[in-house]
Amino acid sequence: MRDLIDIIRKHALINAVLHEGKADKKAVFKKLLGEVPELKKLIKDKEKRAEIMDMVNRVINEVNSSTKNQQLELLSKKYGISLEDLIEEKSKKTREGLPPLSKIDKVKIVVTRFAPAPSGALHLGQILRAAFLSYFYARMYNGKFILRLEDTDPKRIKKIYYEWIMQDLKSVGIEWDELVYESDHFDIYYELTKKLFEKGLAYVCTCTSEEFKRYKEERKPCPHRDSMDNVEKWEEMIKGKYREGEAVVRLKTDMNHPNPALRDPPLLRIIDSVPHPRTGYKYRVYPLYNYACAIEDHLSGITYVIRGKEHETNEAVQKEIYKAFGWTPPITIQYGMLRLPEIKMHKRHIRSALREGSLSGWDDVTLPTIRALIRRGIHPKAIEKMALHVGMTKSDATVSLETLYAFNRQMLSPIARRISFVEDPFKLKIINIPKKTLHVRMAWIPEKEDAGFRYYRLDTSQENNANTLYVYLSRTDQNLLSKAMSNREPVRLKDLMNIVIEKIDFDTREILSRFHSFELIPKISKLHWVPNDPLCITSKIIMPNGEIKTGLVEYQAQELKVGEFVQMERFGFGKVDRNEGELIVFAYAHP
Repeated sequence: MRDLIDIIRKHALINAVLHEGKADKKAVFKKLLGEVPELKKLIKDKEKRAEIMDMVNRVINEVNSSTKNQQLELLSKKYGISLEDLIEEKSKKTREGLPPLSKIDKVKIVVTRFAPAPSGALHLGQILRAAFLSYFYARMYNGKFILRLEDTDPKRIKKIYYEWIMQDLKSVGIEWDELVYESDHFDIYYELTKKLFEKGLAYVCTCTSEEFKRYKEERKPCPHRDSMDNVEKWEEMIKGKYREGEAVVRLKTDMNHPNPALRDPPLLRIIDSVPHPRTGYKYRVYPLYNYACAIEDHLSGITYVIRGKEHETNEAVQKEIYKAFGWTPPITIQYGMLRLPEIKMHKRHIRSALREGSLSGWDDVTLPTIRALIRRGIHPKAIEKMALHVGMTKSDATVSLETLYAFNRQMLSPIARRISFVEDPFKLKIINIPKKTLHVRMAWIPEKEDAGFRYYRLDTSQENNANTLYVYLSRTDQNLLSKAMSNREPVRLKDLMNIVIEKIDFDTREILSRFHSFELIPKISKLHWVPNDPLCITSKIIMPNGEIKTGLVEYQAQELKVGEFVQMERFGFGKVDRNEGELIVFAYAHP
């Protein structure tokens, strides 16, 4: 029976840490039967079933009465299972629980791609579906995942963004099997375009945009459509006879097509005003998005394109391109639009704001970019969990960032070091302390001894023959303090002592209190605090709206490394942004 209880305890602990510290009886019982299948016969006997259920209930009550950190510690020490292991296993199962790919029997190997343009740092909207879903499906079917950089518009792209895209993907745990630069294939685009001319399926159009728009609306062919010198005009485009905006290459489709976008869509255009980051001025005719996309998907052998349903028109144009070349198009899977109401700024707005100087960079904490979220203290695994949560739904969905924050709390609670920060501080005077020296020992991470402790020796001063100590409290606690003073109720300075508030002077920002006791009193209000100078350091917290909170942080915060996750007591989670000795700056993630 001891072994059976041990198995129950293991599964109860696993279930508890995955569900906010509370194990579910039915889930644990199901796992028990899965690991010990011979029990299925035993539980047919009512007495045996009752006996086993009693064991399950007793163990679950025991597990649920402990804290989540205690559960994690026992799970790690006794069973060698970490939270990271559980999250990875759950993520794997969730990925396997994604809707199966259609027509899977018609492909030898699943090949997917994520194809961002190097026009800026990646943002959350791109990562949650376009990147993660393509990555998940490739891994789910042991296939191939390609990162393709769509760098065919030199006006929009910058050299630095190539590297940033790769950094952003790696930062959230996405690794690719192959890296493709579209700019490596300009010669291939030219060769294929010539073939279209030779087949009579493309032409050079020198109409103005207004002229062609009129032809398209009237469903009439462009005068250049059946010209006999298209190859010569194409070569003249390449050599520089035409300037930017004077000529484009169009695909011959059906000028009576019900969808205007499919009436002789453009394939290539001239850009000679700026050099390309990788090829300079070597090329001056560049493929448009749909042309490059169709050709690249064919060259790479992409079997599944996972994209938003807003790309329906693009997909239709690309199918026309495939048809012209006689290629088989990849299978397309569409997902609905994902709305994140809190995200107000998109890439084009970010670029504009950067040029105006109203943002500090692509990692400005007000932005929804991956580098900004990582800087704030969002754990990469939380972003992956969010992607799995969003999943592959065809209907439009609205998701709040609060969901991301909930996943992030799960990740950070067991690993973020605690620190005390007081905003806009008040000085607290404590009199009648029964000890001359106080030794304070506070865990960096509660109930995780191997994470270490912060130690302080607080020496009292003698004032009017009474041991007196000064510490700092946050101004945000003034209502709690006023209420405690009115009711003559003691409050607790966390990990230090209980006190009674005697007087609050809002003008001088000073509070007078007297010692009450050291023992923890049930249901007592707790306050975080920071020691008096020299055991405090000036601190700032950069909030997600750009606001700066100023205050003091405890002296041992000097041990924190830049980029380290922290939980500021009763304030929120975040990350160390700068540690400059006399000033420590944190970026705030969420409560």
